[in-house]
Amino acid sequence: MPALSPKMAAYMANMVYDIKNPGPTGRFRMSVDPIVGRHFDFDLSEGPVSGVSGGLVSKVMQLRTGFGVIGKGKGLYKDDVVVAIRGTSSNLKDMRDALTDLSVGFATSENGSTVHLGFQRAFESMKGELDRALTPLLGRSFHGTVHCVGHSLGGALASLTADWIKVRFGGTINLYSFGCPRVGLNGYAIKSTAALNKIHRCIHGADPVPMVPIWPFYHAPYNGQEYVLDGASGINPEAHKMGLRATPGYMNTANYEDWAAVQLRSDSFLNQKIRLDYEKRHNASFTTRYMYMLTAALKTLLADAVKYGIAVPVQFAASSISQMLDLMAQTLQKIAEVSERLYDQTKGLLGHMLSFIGSLTEVPAKITHDFVRWVFNKVSSAVYKAAKSAMDFIE
Repeated sequence: MPALSPKMAAYMANMVYDIKNPGPTGRFRMSVDPIVGRHFDFDLSEGPVSGVSGGLVSKVMQLRTGFGVIGKGKGLYKDDVVVAIRGTSSNLKDMRDALTDLSVGFATSENGSTVHLGFQRAFESMKGELDRALTPLLGRSFHGTVHCVGHSLGGALASLTADWIKVRFGGTINLYSFGCPRVGLNGYAIKSTAALNKIHRCIHGADPVPMVPIWPFYHAPYNGQEYVLDGASGINPEAHKMGLRATPGYMNTANYEDWAAVQLRSDSFLNQKIRLDYEKRHNASFTTRYMYMLTAALKTLLADAVKYGIAVPVQFAASSISQMLDLMAQTLQKIAEVSERLYDQTKGLLGHMLSFIGSLTEVPAKITHDFVRWVFNKVSSAVYKAAKSAMDFIE
């Protein structure tokens, strides 16, 4: 079966926002554009797939919201099923979704690897309904493709859904995401890449949401491939918007019938050895691409440290991103003390991180845990602030 076109996937990712809450009569309604409706039917007579998102308040009150819809294919897609999942709401009364996006813990996903705690909790709250809805459709006689689609938080949940479907039912699974944050750690990205048939991860060049959560989270596909739907640079929260009235708007930039027409870019820094010169730190800029470079430079530093006999854990044993950054700060202090070369390399990384956020602070002669931790805090704060602003822009 063919993949969904970029245009159809974008329209699906956008239309699912309609099923956030029921109307005055208690029924859910969703506007299905003919671009989607000619290929898939959606039945909301029994309501959408719902789930609980957010922190303690939502858990105590069990505030359930419509998260996704399931469509049955027809015509060219007659043997297929689509699962479309919504992202964050900009409604201030629904801050529990934003809290889910910014949750800082870890959890174990359905494929046995480590993922973002907030995403996994939200997925688990809807998994039972997904299972009840999909089991009759994906039985032994099913030989089509399951297409999982989402924007923003919906992209993260679509990723977890796709991996769960693969584990639960097997078969051919395609994933389509727009402005999706990083879902899991290195192992998750590797396993998801191997398990899914195709991953179409779409971004805008200035969208900050794909930058978070920060390292050690990674995107799938693990080879770093992403579909860049515009030529923008820098960081612009409005670049995260989905709708036709947005600028640029993923629905506008994904207006293609074939993936071959979309620019497929590989993260050129992913498999490169990046060692940053402190004296060139002022070349840094607050852009998504430079964030990728900093991540590659950190990976290179850790790999170089191993050659000097420094024990660098492949996976830091931490219960939260905050604790993980603390352990990383300890490690970088040790690395800087080993040799002049590693000191210079660590200094270069920290200098570029500071310039990345526009700070003129100098890296001291003695690199301490407290200083490294402070730099990490400043960088993560700047990136999360941009991502939070972007999610507030969602229509």
